[in-house]
Amino acid sequence: MNRNGLIKHVELWKSKLGSYSAVARKCSINVGALSTIMAGKYGADESKMLQKIANALSYRESDWELVRQTGNYVVIENLYHDAKEESMWFAISNKAGSGKTAVLEDLYNRDMSGTVVFIQAEEWSGRQFLIRLVEKTLGEHALKGGYKNMSELLDMIVNYFNDMSLDRPVLLIDEADKLSPRALRTLIPLYNRTEDRMGVILSGTENFEKQMKTGVRLMKKGYDEIESRFGRGYIHLPGVTEREVKQICQANGLMDEEYQQMVWGEVPKERGQASIRTATGTKDVMIDFVEDLRRLKRVIKQKMLMKKRAA
Repeated sequence: MNRNGLIKHVELWKSKLGSYSAVARKCSINVGALSTIMAGKYGADESKMLQKIANALSYRESDWELVRQTGNYVVIENLYHDAKEESMWFAISNKAGSGKTAVLEDLYNRDMSGTVVFIQAEEWSGRQFLIRLVEKTLGEHALKGGYKNMSELLDMIVNYFNDMSLDRPVLLIDEADKLSPRALRTLIPLYNRTEDRMGVILSGTENFEKQMKTGVRLMKKGYDEIESRFGRGYIHLPGVTEREVKQICQANGLMDEEYQQMVWGEVPKERGQASIRTATGTKDVMIDFVEDLRRLKRVIKQKMLMKKRAA
């Protein structure tokens, strides 16, 4: 655990929430413990507390630099602003490895208002999903005091978002294709009770669109209602072009044009249509682009190691 990186992240959250006490509540610890951690005086079991704080604040360590000018980033960022400003719901369905998670996490971390919630879904039941949402919004302490049924959990979440409706809250649900049908159906009352007061972005692999459309076609319970909430449209990402690949190389320390060209030559590419600006307007052209940014990252790191060994 990079302690200094986490401390900076805590400071960011202090700016978002207004006080260390609010950060401590979000982490379900007392403010005294947080102050001791910040001062570096917690003691031998500090690592467990650091991990607890990191989990609560969605802190992840990475030495990888994200390029915010790529087409993929811009598409998701525009959706995010539309979701926030207009309290709209959107669904992203794109291949694994296309960088969806990294962009959503970055947008979440850049928010200074404290009105954005990011959750990475797993194969949860409906109740498990609501419990995780309560933990993400109100903190683990909100679940103390006895068993809470799904209706009570939903009330807590709805009240949380409605209370901050003037600040345009946004809920980002990553890996939405992992949610069980029961968990997905909890989105129906969440939408109904926060309509025009909260934006939502659901993000998943290409399987997300497939399973939703199959559920609608087979008239499975709730699927038609859910799909209607985000307008029955699925956002697909454009991938990154050769120019953008080279920007990503440069941002991560691979400056040599020869090595950048090696990266472009090695990564798997697709061919598709894109619009470009011309002196007289725009025209459609066929270009190569990279969809698997996870593979791209690996190739760049391999070339950096190759260059290091050759030095």
